[in-house]
Amino acid sequence: MNLKKYYMDLLSASLELKELIGENKIVSAYPQEIKTFPLIIFEDMNSSDVAFSDNLPEGTSAQVRIHIFSKTIKNYPKAEAIADVVRNIFRNDFWTMTSNQETPDVEDNIKHRILDFKREFYSL
Repeated sequence: MNLKKYYMDLLSASLELKELIGENKIVSAYPQEIKTFPLIIFEDMNSSDVAFSDNLPEGTSAQVRIHIFSKTIKNYPKAEAIADVVRNIFRNDFWTMTSNQETPDVEDNIKHRILDFKREFYSL
């Protein structure tokens, strides 16, 4: 299972998210410096085989971390509003949110919210 493609497809399919953040604002690699706002970055935190039968896995346990960056100034969507949409996207796809953190950078007017999700996939 190509989890990076799965995450990108899941997030990119949301018209509500596109309307909120714009096009090409979802990436799968953490850049050296965040220069684009708003921006969503996803990281495949951990994936492992689960539920073995005849020494072969029958499923995958996946964990993903979503980073949301936005400015706290006028004309930028609030990081919390973006996080609400992302939470709904993952919950509607049967993911469990395991963490929700905020790390504001007051000096640069940047809000950084981090959401962690987990889910197990099984082949039938």
